[in-house]
Amino acid sequence: MMPSMNVDEYLHTAFEGADCEYLDGEIVERNTGELPHARVHGELIYLLAGLEPKLGIQVFPVIRIRVHAQRFRVADIAVWRVGDIGERIPTVPPFLAIEILSPEDRMVRMLPKIQEYLAIGTEWIWLIDPEERMALLYSQAQPAGTLTELLRTENPVIEIPLADVLNS
Repeated sequence: MMPSMNVDEYLHTAFEGADCEYLDGEIVERNTGELPHARVHGELIYLLAGLEPKLGIQVFPVIRIRVHAQRFRVADIAVWRVGDIGERIPTVPPFLAIEILSPEDRMVRMLPKIQEYLAIGTEWIWLIDPEERMALLYSQAQPAGTLTELLRTENPVIEIPLADVLNS
């Protein structure tokens, strides 16, 4: 962890390297930057961006999401339905949040983030582990998550076979 700061300072700080999360006054670095993570990230951005006009969605990589007055998470990728989502920081929860694990990530640290996304109304969360070649799908209907071979959502329907993302 890095030195603490207030929310306003955090929102006006650009960090060197990967963006950091803000958790109750503490700055928390994120694990990114290795090839498996980057490949999956790039492939998903490519596939989802191609669906933007057809499905009426907006896709944003590495974006800050306010989950509480004193907590901001940074999603690897977040997707919103087309519409006003705010100015600098989205003021509505994403329809889909995607997290890609790096080798140093641990589920015990990822689960609170997943629960926070669900608590603010995020409808779908994809948690992808490139090293283990697996994915978990979380939703409001299945908050405990399920193993999946098909990354999917409803309303709009998005279906991407996990193999398509991992074999890029």
